[in-house]
Order: sequence, then structure tokens, then C-alpha cells
Amino acid sequence: MDFSDFVQLLHPIIGAGSSTHSFTKSILEAIVTDEGVAALDERSTDTYKAYFNGNTKITKLAQSITAYIEPEEFIGYIEQFSDAAVQSLCDSFQPYLPDITPHNAGEKLAELFTSIIIEAASTKKKGTPRGAKNKEPSASNRLNDAVFKSGTAVAEAWNSAVTQLLDNEDDKRLHAKFRTDSDDVLRYIIEHDPSAEATSITLADEIAAIDRTWQYDLRKIKDNELRNLVLDTLKVLDEYTYYISDKFLRAIPDRGVLWFRNESWEEGNQLRDVLRPQTVRLRQEIAKLYKKLFPIPEDNFSEDPETIEAEVVDDYEPSGAADEDKEDKKITVIQHQTNVVQNGENNFNLTNNGTMNFNL
Repeated sequence: MDFSDFVQLLHPIIGAGSSTHSFTKSILEAIVTDEGVAALDERSTDTYKAYFNGNTKITKLAQSITAYIEPEEFIGYIEQFSDAAVQSLCDSFQPYLPDITPHNAGEKLAELFTSIIIEAASTKKKGTPRGAKNKEPSASNRLNDAVFKSGTAVAEAWNSAVTQLLDNEDDKRLHAKFRTDSDDVLRYIIEHDPSAEATSITLADEIAAIDRTWQYDLRKIKDNELRNLVLDTLKVLDEYTYYISDKFLRAIPDRGVLWFRNESWEEGNQLRDVLRPQTVRLRQEIAKLYKKLFPIPEDNFSEDPETIEAEVVDDYEPSGAADEDKEDKKITVIQHQTNVVQNGENNFNLTNNGTMNFNL
């Protein structure tokens, strides 16, 4: 969904009777501080008509108002409308916000609107085709999907390795315990963007609880691979807590959530240049670690081993050797790199960089 889609869904419900250009400007005014309104006043009536119709993208406008976005203002704006109007908004936006209700409509629409503006400010790509808007997920959902998919390649081969490397019951128990302790927190971080939506006010405490427990249990793990996996996960979680601290987020006590700081020019730059790229990076790393902790066979996207026909030739001992030492030997020559996997208790790989000779 782009900005044009957003205002066109709102207009018949809460803007009926108003011109498209004045309604478009009023919607933008509802999500920015007083400082941001000055940037909106610089645009002409025709420009706002073009924004509404989708003939002009809001890229430049979004860049000028990002620092002044205040989602709480928009929440209050939505809450002023009648219950019937809010219910109509829920019905219209349900394909984009499946969990929207009359009770959280203001918050959900503010999150969506914020993500649309932030995305528009950071890209100059063409928007969604008009005919595809009912199939396009929200900007925030697209980002969350991309974060998780980025971990696919790194998960290759872990589907069998994780269980095989744990050769004792204690490591297996600790592996299962760490997965249980961290699952909800890891999934929450992967699925939620702190730079564009509300963040759980207890998230930092939940991360700290995992760290407290595993600073001791970590020392009981015997297998190096599993211990390093747990260490890497704890390290990334620890770094992530910095970006959900009060330096970047502020508490909204009556709603029990954290919201990104964006009340000044400096905070707007911090949101765009630091919080967003760094949390996306860390969420991608967490997605990779999650796929290692919870591997499935489908995570292995490597191509099937190439079928190679081995050339078998006869070879004899050099002339002059004792007759009793002479015997026919079969030599298999493989001219390509290949992986040989034993389907027994252990796996092994053979990597060929030239010619490999096997005496059988």
C-alpha cells in the first residue's frame, strides 16, 4: 500500500464532502507536529491533488516531514470519529491490517501511516501498481518478511548437523531448553520493526532474563558448535537491547508500549539513519540464528549433488617390480568437485580441486 491507496480508503469514510486536496493535506497534518505543518504549507493545491490520485509520489514530502512524525497525534485524530466511522475504517483496512479492531484502529492506522511515510522517504522506487493494491501487504509486513527470508542461506545444512553434533544427553537437554527460553523473544524481534511500530515495553526485561539464565547454563554445554550458537545469539540480543533503550524509544505508559523517538529534527535523523538500519541488520542476524536453532530440511537450498560418471582405468605396477607384488588395481578418477555424504551415523565431505585418485 502506498500513500495514495491510504488516503483513498480514508476519504469516503472520514473525508466525505471535503475536496481531495484539502483532505490529503489534513491527513498529513494529523500525523506531524506543528513544526511539520510548515513543510506541508509549502505544497500547492495541485500537488496535493496529485498525491491523492497517485500521479505524484510523496518521496520529497516524506523526506521533509519524517523528523516531525508523531503517531500519537494521528491516534487522537482517528479517535475523534464516531464508532460507526471507526468500524467502517476497520472494514476497509482489514485486508491490510488483519488484526485491526475498533479498539486498536487508531494505533494500527498510525503504525501503517508511519511506515508508509518512512518507506517513501527512504526509497525512490515506483509504487504499487494500481490493480494490485488488494494483494500487496503493508510496508511493515514486507520488511518483516524480508528480514526473516534473509536468514535462509545461512541455515543450509543445519537440519541434520544440529542433532548429530549433540552426542550426549546433557547437550540435547540444554539445546531444547535454550530454544524454549528464547523462542518467543526471537520471533517477536524478527516480526516487529521498532522503527515503525509499537514495541513491547517488557522486551528488554525478557532479553535480560534469558541472559541471566544462560550466563550459567552456557558453561554446561560441551559441544563447541552449540555453545558458539548460544553465545552468538546472546551477543546479538545484548546489542539489540541498546536500540530499544530510552535513547531511541520512549514509553507510552497508558498503552504499555514503547514508541520510537521522533519529536525533533535530531531524533528524526536518528530514527532514519541509525535506528532503522541497525535494527534491520540485527533482526536479519537474529533470523539467521533462529533458522540454526530451529532447522528444517527445507532450509537446505543447495542444489542436488551433480551426478558424475567416474572414469575407471586399469593401472599396473611399474615394470621391474616383483611378480608377486603385481596386481590389477582399479583407479577411479573424478574430474569434478563433488560432495560425498554417508547416510550412516556421521557425515563427511570430499572436496576436489583437481583430480582425485582412489585405490580400491
